[in-house]
Amino acid sequence: MLEIVNYNEGEYEFPCLLVLGCFDGLHIGHAELLKKAKLQAKINGLDLGVMLFADGKGGKQVYSFDERIALLEQFNVKFVVRIEFTNDFKNTKPLDFLQVLEDKLNVKAYMSGKDFRFGAGAKGKSSTLKNYCEDEENGVWYMPVKDVLSGSEKVSTTLIKSLLENGEIASANELLGRSFSATATVGETCGNQIKILYPQNKIAPKDAFLSEMIYNGNESGDAFYKNIKHESEIDVIMKDIGEEQKQVRIDEPDKLYGVSVRKPDDEALRGVGDLGAVDGFWYNAAKTKSTVVLTAKYYRDNITSFDVPLYAYWNGGG
Repeated sequence: MLEIVNYNEGEYEFPCLLVLGCFDGLHIGHAELLKKAKLQAKINGLDLGVMLFADGKGGKQVYSFDERIALLEQFNVKFVVRIEFTNDFKNTKPLDFLQVLEDKLNVKAYMSGKDFRFGAGAKGKSSTLKNYCEDEENGVWYMPVKDVLSGSEKVSTTLIKSLLENGEIASANELLGRSFSATATVGETCGNQIKILYPQNKIAPKDAFLSEMIYNGNESGDAFYKNIKHESEIDVIMKDIGEEQKQVRIDEPDKLYGVSVRKPDDEALRGVGDLGAVDGFWYNAAKTKSTVVLTAKYYRDNITSFDVPLYAYWNGGG
C-alpha cells in the first residue's frame, strides 16, 4: 500500500522523483507519463511519488481519490502528495509551491506533461520547471513528456468528462485505457434485489447500460448475492446502450421470473410496477429522460435467458 503524504504537512525522507499533474482521469496520456517516470525512478534509484488533488479541482470526478490510489499502484508509486484545492493553494506562487514540496520531501527530480500548469493564475509551466531545475543551486532535474493525442486532439480529463456526459462511453474507455467504472454502495438488499447508491461526486454517464457488478472479485450471480449486504462497496462497469436497441418488448410477462432491481420514482417509469410489467415498454421513450439504464437477467423455462432494461436516474442514490 502506497503512503499518503499531506501537502505542506507530512514528510518523505527517501530521495524521490515527483510526478506533477492533476491526474483526475488517469487516462492513457497519464499512463505514458507514469510508465516513463517509473523507469526513470528505477534507473536513478529513486522512490516514485505523484501529486493528487483530494477531490479533484471542482465539479464531478472521473475517479475518486481512493480509485486513483488503486490505479496508481500498478506503476510502483511509493507515495502520493495529497493536496486540497483550497483558495490558499490556488494563490500559491509557482516557485513557492516547489519550495513547499522540497521543504517536506527529499525531491531529486520532477517529471510532468509538457502542458502542465501550476501556481497562482496557472503562471507556472513546463519552461518554469526547466529553468528552475537548470539552476544547479536547486539540486534537482526535470524531464517533460509529450502529450498523447487522439487524432488531432490532446487526450485530457476534460475531453473524457465530455464524452461520458454525452453517453459516449466506448470512446471514453479508449482514452482511459480501461472500462469506465465506479465504486458504488449497496443501499438495501432483499435476496437478489438490491438498491445501488451511486457516488454523488462522480460523473454519471448519460444513457449508460450497467453491464457488470463485482463484489470481492465475484460478478453478479449466486456468489455475488450471497455475500452482498447493506453498505457493501461494489464495482459497477458501464457501457454504451447501442443504437441497434430501439425497443424492448416482453411477450408473456406473467411467465417471467428471476433477478430484479429496485427502481426510484421516475417519470419515465410511470405505469411500470415491476420488471414483469415492462410488457411493450418503449426503449426510446425512457432513453430521452433517464441517465442510466440498469438491467436484470430473466429466465424462461430455466433455459432461455434475456436482459430486461430498467430505466433509472443514478444521481447519488436516487
